Amino acid sequence: MKRLLLLLLLVTGFLVSCQQSFMELTDPTKIPTDKLFSTATNVSAAVTGVYSQLQPIYNNSYFIFGEMASDNAYEPVSANARYFFSIFNVEENNPNLQTMWTDSYRCISRANTVLARAGTVAMDTTLRNRYLAEMKFIRALNYFNLVRIWGAVPLVTEDLGDNYQKAYDYGRTPATEVYAQITKDLREAAAGLPITYPAADLGRATRTAAKGLLGKVLLTQGQYQQAATVLGELIPGTPTAGNLASVHTLETNYDNVFSTANEMNKEILFAVRYLSGGVSLGSGFASNFLPTYSGTDIIRVGLSGGPMIRQDLANAFPEGDRRKAVSVGYYTKGNSAATSDYYTRKYIVNGAPFARNDGDNDWIVLRYADVLLMYAEALNEGGQATEALPYLNTVRTRAGLSPLSNQSQAQLRLALENERRLELSYEGHRWFDLVRTNRLLPVLNAFYAKYAAIPSTPQVPNNGLFVNSGGSVVQVQAYQTLFPLPLSERQYNPKLTQNEGY
Repeated sequence: MKRLLLLLLLVTGFLVSCQQSFMELTDPTKIPTDKLFSTATNVSAAVTGVYSQLQPIYNNSYFIFGEMASDNAYEPVSANARYFFSIFNVEENNPNLQTMWTDSYRCISRANTVLARAGTVAMDTTLRNRYLAEMKFIRALNYFNLVRIWGAVPLVTEDLGDNYQKAYDYGRTPATEVYAQITKDLREAAAGLPITYPAADLGRATRTAAKGLLGKVLLTQGQYQQAATVLGELIPGTPTAGNLASVHTLETNYDNVFSTANEMNKEILFAVRYLSGGVSLGSGFASNFLPTYSGTDIIRVGLSGGPMIRQDLANAFPEGDRRKAVSVGYYTKGNSAATSDYYTRKYIVNGAPFARNDGDNDWIVLRYADVLLMYAEALNEGGQATEALPYLNTVRTRAGLSPLSNQSQAQLRLALENERRLELSYEGHRWFDLVRTNRLLPVLNAFYAKYAAIPSTPQVPNNGLFVNSGGSVVQVQAYQTLFPLPLSERQYNPKLTQNEGY
């Protein structure tokens, strides 16, 4: 059957799924599009469907770009398509590219439909405006992921309905225009979103989430003063602090950030929510981030295997860093390099889950520690290293590390890079951070050169990943700061040109 091409729009309607908190536990159903926007209840269901589409993005694809294309993680099985992200040999037919593209544009199309049609439904005006703000936040989040991965991408903000042929009208929109739309959406979302929600609605986009994401978008574009202004609104004691500055704080204990008994805690600005219990809404992080050969030794699923932590990341944690015990585990079977690996412990809770892809772990998209480090980065890049340092030290202190002092701009830049790696490991930030700071090539090329020369041992497994199929050491090229557009999308839409180098 001919697949949907550039944009995967809804064929028969939105999926109304069950999800923890505001996504009620009901049987999944399909609502026909001609009835979907006839009542306020159906608009609410449509909004829920947009949130539900975030689940496959973060459950299946996002971490591949954020972590595996970096010095943090790798795929140990060379037959897996993810392996090629580990050695920067991703070709346009890699299925992970298509999955990320497909899921992201499906989510965008759902948001566009709500934005276009909800305005005609008789319902409470305040509630409708909030729904529209939520949709703008989610659309902006998706486009932010897309533009960072591919650069210029098709920018679609209209509801195409059933007119699939119109998808062929869209070529690639310059990244600057995509960023302009992202910024516009986030500013409008922040103006229309509430600061907090009641417990039943935790997980919806908030004003602080929109501000935090906007700060990251501005930082990514090198607009440091604007980024500091926006991020400062969330932090007590800054020149721009206001009523949002008391909403989020760091959790006292690092492990509490990731506990399934403490979800949507005071540190989290936005997370994609998942629900265990055999309702097809669980996350796969707990089982999929474990050594293949671990069986039921670590968790009771009995099936595992996926991206493993690189030994370099495990070694990067300094003595006394409380984050290491939460972030890194080491498993060996028979003291063999072939059956030994480092893995993340962030998503393991009391041996759960019982079944693969049925975890209760949410994916944290944005949290307060990230905000503090971004704010410090924005200040430092603006020539305010002295003013930036306390925000870095706040994060270090929570980790049990001594504060830094007397940092030049260049020294603080590297300290922030390292701190973000340790604080946010396996949360999908590393590759994006290195690209944003123009550090991808020097950091990764030095990394690959270093470990290609080290023999494999149980403590340093799978060093073959640092040498490509031709036997030479992997080296990242400048064009690889973007990924290739999926082959199928270009085959169906000739207006989509390929990124340079692919």
